[in-house]
Amino acid sequence: MSRPLRIEYPGAVYHVTARANGREQLFTHIDDGSYFIELLAREIAQHKWLCHAYCLLEDHYHLVIETTEANLGRGMGRLNMAYSQWFGRKHDLRGHLFHGRYKSIILQKERHLLEVCRHVVLNPVRVQAINRTDHWKWSSYRPLAFEEPEPKWLHRDWLLEHLASDSSDRAGAWRNYVEGGINASSPWENLRAGHYLGDEAFLKDITDRIRHLPLDQVPAKIINPARPTAEKVLQTVAAASGTSQDLLLDRKANPEAFQAAVYLLRRASNLPLREVAELADVSQGRISQIQRKIEDNGGISASFPWGNDLTGLL
Repeated sequence: MSRPLRIEYPGAVYHVTARANGREQLFTHIDDGSYFIELLAREIAQHKWLCHAYCLLEDHYHLVIETTEANLGRGMGRLNMAYSQWFGRKHDLRGHLFHGRYKSIILQKERHLLEVCRHVVLNPVRVQAINRTDHWKWSSYRPLAFEEPEPKWLHRDWLLEHLASDSSDRAGAWRNYVEGGINASSPWENLRAGHYLGDEAFLKDITDRIRHLPLDQVPAKIINPARPTAEKVLQTVAAASGTSQDLLLDRKANPEAFQAAVYLLRRASNLPLREVAELADVSQGRISQIQRKIEDNGGISASFPWGNDLTGLL
């Protein structure tokens, strides 16, 4: 059974979420949300976290946490366990409250923190719990939008300073920024390997950190976040071969470009064999034949006249 890879270091920024098990709810009453907030405040103080955003919904929650020490797992484990035990006693719940462990995405602060915090506070609108963001009590939207003093542990400075240099109306800048994001694309569209959000330099730094961690039972795709995405592979092959990207996976349009593309989707992007076969509309056996042929020829650079332009993907 695979286990989650926990990357922890001082200054790391995470989007953290946890969901209720099955059809259960995490928060059924005001007291539930209030007690969870108490426990969260305790962990923030204990572990010296910076909480940039939060949102509680009926069956899950979202947090955006920056760690000043390498201790996310310790605090999150204690938070969920303490709340689960309290909830079970209060509501006479048998079994597990949470659906497995918490999930975390590590993100590049300068590039993505603003949009992720906006995405978090817009969750109640997206799930149609409310029509307006300011109608939801259980998120960090109102404290920033209306300069509410509570919760005291909410870290406001970074977001507000990056929205407006003029301190006179930073709250208004936050309101406008959130309102402008209602129809914005999700930041998770740029997620890499399901766990990482950042540019190539950030992903390389994360890859270097991962090398020093125990990796047994960790899924292979998580170990190398700097792997090129399928889209990156197709863009690069199209440019190198002079083929339209729309025609790359048409084996009759340009057979050499087709072979290079499917080879790199397997070797560089590490897509499953079945997925590449479906994308290319050929059998899995044919994909394997292409891989063996290219490797027998000496690799991607030796197999195609423009192959040297593709070696950077590997």
